[in-house]
Amino acid sequence: MESQRIYNGKISFSAVFLILLVLLWMTFNISKWRKLEVIRNDITQYYAYLPAAFIYHDLKFNYVNELPESLGAKTWTLHSQDGSRILKMPLGLSLLYLPFFLIGHLHAMLAGFPATGYSQPYEMWLCISSVFYVFVGLWMLRKTLLKFFEDAVAGLVLLSTVFATNLLYYATTEGAMSHAYSFSLFSVFLYLSIKWNESPGHKNSVWLGLAGGLISIVRPSNIIVFIIPLLLGISDYRGLKEKGRCLFQRWKEIVTMALSFFLAISPQLLYWKYATGDWIYYSYQDQGFFFSQPQIVNGLFSYRKGWLVYTPLMSLSLLGFFFMREELKKLRPVILIFFLLNTYIVLSWWCWWYGGCFGMRPLIESYALLAIPMAAFFEYCLKKSWWMKSALLTMILLFTTLNCIQTWQYRKAIIHWDSMTRESYWAVFLRFKSPENYSQLIKEPDYKKAMVGEELY
Repeated sequence: MESQRIYNGKISFSAVFLILLVLLWMTFNISKWRKLEVIRNDITQYYAYLPAAFIYHDLKFNYVNELPESLGAKTWTLHSQDGSRILKMPLGLSLLYLPFFLIGHLHAMLAGFPATGYSQPYEMWLCISSVFYVFVGLWMLRKTLLKFFEDAVAGLVLLSTVFATNLLYYATTEGAMSHAYSFSLFSVFLYLSIKWNESPGHKNSVWLGLAGGLISIVRPSNIIVFIIPLLLGISDYRGLKEKGRCLFQRWKEIVTMALSFFLAISPQLLYWKYATGDWIYYSYQDQGFFFSQPQIVNGLFSYRKGWLVYTPLMSLSLLGFFFMREELKKLRPVILIFFLLNTYIVLSWWCWWYGGCFGMRPLIESYALLAIPMAAFFEYCLKKSWWMKSALLTMILLFTTLNCIQTWQYRKAIIHWDSMTRESYWAVFLRFKSPENYSQLIKEPDYKKAMVGEELY
């Protein structure tokens, strides 16, 4: 049945390629690389490993002082305890950028652009890389959805996940940020986790370990993704005992997975050892988590960055946990546990609104898992009366329209990057310009207070 669904999945197949075309059109229409606006902010630190290694041959970044000011400003480094320069961000994204960086480098040399690592071809190919990885993620998510749902449901979920959420923004406007790549890796990891539980051979263990390791060096807190294969299939106490017994019997495959994981994270460990002398180094320095003060309510519902305020579609995914049929109940506990744990960790970060961003960007990668309860809710509605179908499709259309408008508003700074309030949100709701008193309606957070766990104002 599953293979037949995938073979006959014309609707979901068409959905993936429609999304690909739209994302490419948006990327080239926005074309931030023409103004050299791609490699900036956090991306400068995710990306700097590549020009340092392949162009300047100096991963201690001593060359930065010799660069022209325009390029030196694109390489932000910190200093370790011994005074060495070090990048704050892990290097996982650089590994994903690498093929496109090399294409960009060749493009620059052949087309007569400065082969500095920072001219237009490099930035253009970075943007294309984001679309490519989103395509891979959607393709793998499609395969997962077609294991459990009809083709039309899978296609509707894929379209909604992109066009009605902030994934659309982070696949195009700020495509080189980590979130689209992490979404793709999570989609791959979910599919491999299901395969590993069905057939836990050494081959699947290797791929799962490599994918999990890459996820962890893109965003270290995402190492919790390994609870998915470990808890997948448990729906009650009997299932827990059976899973424990199975994991014990599969110790060889688990060792293989662990070795593959360490192989994947070894570039990061080697870099830390080279740059600091330590195999493990906390590069975020004075930034950290406040686990006793998680900002759950603010993170989900505030006008500053509330997830369900700026991405209301995901409320349907949360409803979907109550509509998962018998076949899906073995997936429900692990998805729910991951979502709750991940949300707790994400919203315990000192800067729970994550600086300048559109919506709650660190939850984007979890959309791969939340696609399953979303599909369960869609399936339930589509099998009911015509008015339930109409209500669902109307909600999806409204959420998609809202997301597209707010994506445009954020690009134009009508939605402020970090200072939104109830008053400013409703003052610009569905509007295409800011009111004259806009500066009086927003409220800038105090980053210094937040860093030590104090109130923002």
